[in-house]
Amino acid sequence: MKANGGLPTLAASTVRTAHRDVTDRLREAIVSGLLPAGTHLVQADLAAQLQVSVTPIREALRDLESQGLVDVDPFRGATVHKVSLAELEEVYALRRLLVPMAIRERVQTITDEELDEAGILVRRMTLTSPDAEWVENNRRLHRLLDGTSNQPHLRAILRRLADVSALYVGLSVHNDPARRRRARDDHRAMVKAYRARDADAVIAITLNHINDTATVAAHALQEDAD
Repeated sequence: MKANGGLPTLAASTVRTAHRDVTDRLREAIVSGLLPAGTHLVQADLAAQLQVSVTPIREALRDLESQGLVDVDPFRGATVHKVSLAELEEVYALRRLLVPMAIRERVQTITDEELDEAGILVRRMTLTSPDAEWVENNRRLHRLLDGTSNQPHLRAILRRLADVSALYVGLSVHNDPARRRRARDDHRAMVKAYRARDADAVIAITLNHINDTATVAAHALQEDAD
């Protein structure tokens, strides 16, 4: 549901907290473009639209700031993060360097149950699912596959990079109709290579996948700049 044609209203939940619900809805609105880059995020207005108190809004904005999706200035307040070609190049250069390190450890520690969960996420990422839903499942999938249990600092860095990357993944699937199909094939191949415990294959597939996203997103940014 949406309030006054704007953000989705907060659904009743006996499991998830209002804080988690608000964070998910704001992330969805940012990634989908419902809240465009540079939008000033007024806590009272968001609370009214999502039909919650200001407290979960404040907590959600803090979380989204840590994920790189919201920028907070002591004078201007919170705004939706603006993507840029320079940031894209930096984020994806770091991912190219660090993801192979994580994969070499992860291929040894990932469980069959986790790979089953990864398979479920891959199947949820259909060619017709909403962009924001697809991007969120993609974020969860890569957190699961690229996460490293024995290297907590590396895991934290990669999660931060993956969170920021959600904006560029959104650009790629929105601007290239064939991107989802290629990503689907990559994801299936990744899970298969993980099941085979073939680190070299996982790294090769993942790097190709990362490069595809970066190329499509960069093209979209360059077109917007022209």
